[in-house]
Amino acid sequence: MKRKITFCMLLSLTFLLLSACKSENKPEFNRLMYDFKEPTSFPFEVNDVATTIDIAQVDYMHQFVFHYRNKETTQQINYILSKVLEEPKDNEVLKDGKKEYRLNNGVAVFYEEDSTSQSLWWKNEDGFLARYIYYIDGNTRDLGEYKLEIRELVDLANQVQ
Repeated sequence: MKRKITFCMLLSLTFLLLSACKSENKPEFNRLMYDFKEPTSFPFEVNDVATTIDIAQVDYMHQFVFHYRNKETTQQINYILSKVLEEPKDNEVLKDGKKEYRLNNGVAVFYEEDSTSQSLWWKNEDGFLARYIYYIDGNTRDLGEYKLEIRELVDLANQVQ
């Protein structure tokens, strides 16, 4: 009998706590609702897709990472969207050392490369810092023959704008 009373009390307490939290947290949940466009056409065959959502600090930063990969060639492109809520100045595109291009809608995008990766950065209309990062073999090998044309990355960005 004592177990039933304890369980009932625990259930009632949980219900009361959830009811109290529901009204206060509802606006926070609305802040987490985003609608992102994803690319549908890639410069290589994609046969593995995953998404990572990183909202460890709800009031500070929201980050969404879409992973597109070819398991055989190990080519991978990550479409990353990050938004710093408290300090928008930290959410700017760092332009130093990057080549500037324009999307079809006029938005400036910035291209950067090294021997193992290529990236394209821009600020999207929702205030997110958007970027594509392309690499092979977990970013451990030179791109070599797998290097993309800049226009292929720009085409990907045009698909999500």
